[in-house]
Amino acid sequence: MPDMQSMPPMLAYTIRSPIQSGAGTALIRIGQGPSAQALTPSQPKDQSYWIVILDANKPATKVQEWVVPGQNNTTVPSNLDQYMSNPAYLFAVATSYLSNPHVPQGAFYDCLAAHGAGRELQKLEQISSYTQPPYGAFARVSYILTGQGGPTGNVAYERSSFTDAALLLMSLMPLPNGQPPYSICDSYTFVH
Repeated sequence: MPDMQSMPPMLAYTIRSPIQSGAGTALIRIGQGPSAQALTPSQPKDQSYWIVILDANKPATKVQEWVVPGQNNTTVPSNLDQYMSNPAYLFAVATSYLSNPHVPQGAFYDCLAAHGAGRELQKLEQISSYTQPPYGAFARVSYILTGQGGPTGNVAYERSSFTDAALLLMSLMPLPNGQPPYSICDSYTFVH
């Protein structure tokens, strides 16, 4: 196991996807304590996907964002792949109060799957097909996908829920010399 004292400092990286109306908006929090920076959609909306591209050298910097209405769940935003395919960027997708029938379909599903969506999104797809009328067991879902831009098949992380807000806790790790660019690390960062 690496000596934690010799590793460069990591940044806490937290993403929230609300499932209830009035419970806030999708949120990314980078860092912790008083120096943490919170990012939210510039035009938050219920029933939407927030897709945000972050600069891997300055991860609290939004490069591009889209707020996509849930009913547009088959459409890939224009120019999205140019960012998601570029290792200079980190990406995140987080839903806000999304209706179950609006889980990704068609080209949008294929795009997310190509960039790391897997079991968590597949779970929502199965729940969505089960809960279409007349079943109606789950009205809302929450979903998060985040990863490093680059060729398809890169490592990405996801969370979903059909009962609660989704919350993804990760870290951003610099290069071994402590300098950017940052990459997403499956680790927790905390002050001790």
